[in-house]
Amino acid sequence: MGCLMYFRATRSNITFAVNLLSRFMHYASELHFQATKKIVRYIKGAINCSIKFSHLHNFMLHDYFDNNWAGFVDDIKSTTSYCFSFGSRMFSWCLRKQDVIAQSTAEIEYIAAITAVNQAIWIKKILVDLHMDQLEPTRIYVDNQTAISFANNHVFHCKIRHFKIKLYFFREVQKEGDVIQLSCRTNDQIVDVLTKALSKANFEELKSKLGVCRCH
Repeated sequence: MGCLMYFRATRSNITFAVNLLSRFMHYASELHFQATKKIVRYIKGAINCSIKFSHLHNFMLHDYFDNNWAGFVDDIKSTTSYCFSFGSRMFSWCLRKQDVIAQSTAEIEYIAAITAVNQAIWIKKILVDLHMDQLEPTRIYVDNQTAISFANNHVFHCKIRHFKIKLYFFREVQKEGDVIQLSCRTNDQIVDVLTKALSKANFEELKSKLGVCRCH
């Protein structure tokens, strides 16, 4: 598992499986061992795959983020993932289990949003040091219309009063022009490949959008 966790630094398509199995490292069973062997066999069959970057004329940072609400049945905690790109391929991605238990999909979307926003601000500061300033707001794509509505609605509702600190922060960052939240179709949500198990067709499609492809 240690080798696989290191290997996923260049193979984002195995992130979900490795992240899930790593939670059982201290009390692994034969079932977990067999699942780990499947990952190794998958890697062996796709040994020529890698992330291929291409030249860009429009250098703009954007992000996709999503979550799997209450996806971990042992403690009902959710997983959050995001990935960043400049338009060519994804160069930064993350998948983690949340420390808190979200009471709704809207709440977990905001927890995911704050994680992605903090990463976006950090990347933009690095780009400033590299003289590659991002003057336009970072586009953050989300497939949850409720989360977008709450971010743009300045009136609090009873359903969201328990997480308004996060809500205030997200609105403030969006108001300052650092980020902008945009809607995308569920089928176009690239980070689904990081947060949940998918059919083979969906997995292959999203893997190519992440930038993991076979090189000859």
